[in-house]
Amino acid sequence: MINIFEKVVSQNDLGDLRQLLETSKFIDGKETAGFRAVRVKNNEQASRKDDRAIEVQDRILDAVWDHRKFARYCHIKHITPPLISRSGKGMGYGLHVDDAQIGEVGNKIRSDISTTIFLREPDEYEGGELEIITPFGVTAFKLPAGQAITYPSRFIHQVREVTSGERLVAVSWIQSHVRHEQHREILLELDQVNQKLHELAPNAPETDIAFKVYANLTRQWCE
Repeated sequence: MINIFEKVVSQNDLGDLRQLLETSKFIDGKETAGFRAVRVKNNEQASRKDDRAIEVQDRILDAVWDHRKFARYCHIKHITPPLISRSGKGMGYGLHVDDAQIGEVGNKIRSDISTTIFLREPDEYEGGELEIITPFGVTAFKLPAGQAITYPSRFIHQVREVTSGERLVAVSWIQSHVRHEQHREILLELDQVNQKLHELAPNAPETDIAFKVYANLTRQWCE
């Protein structure tokens, strides 16, 4: 299931983060690519040893945890520090699938959900769409700054070549407490129903039953 989340990073924070990244050190993105993906990866990434980039990572992680709908859907068990990816003219990232396990040796997580948070507005660059291949076809995404997209890490995807301007995003991988994406989708929809029931009939016994079902399904499906 592909989901789009609005206002994950606020407009005020976006300005601060981009200012920090303007003076951050960037390295060749191939340094963090798997042995197969390195063939098609052509971008830059903020150095994880740069203090300003680390501050950006921390603030983005805080924003993700504070975004109720994002956290409720993903059921985050572990999340990688965001990779800050920059692609100028002529750069992109060809077709690939994310590694099943991501992270440092001895501290890897299973990649259930891939997420991209856009840090520049769509009209600031040409090209650079995130293209995801699903069983229902190919869909391209280029979202407003501050929005995030999540999708199953099992999907083959690519970033189309940037033809002008500069693409800037934060990319993370999530290991979910709820491993199966269909279960996460059911829980998200049930949570939406529960919130409406709580609003319209907070004292109704049916509202208590709905919340009980959500809790018990979560309990059954969590690991």
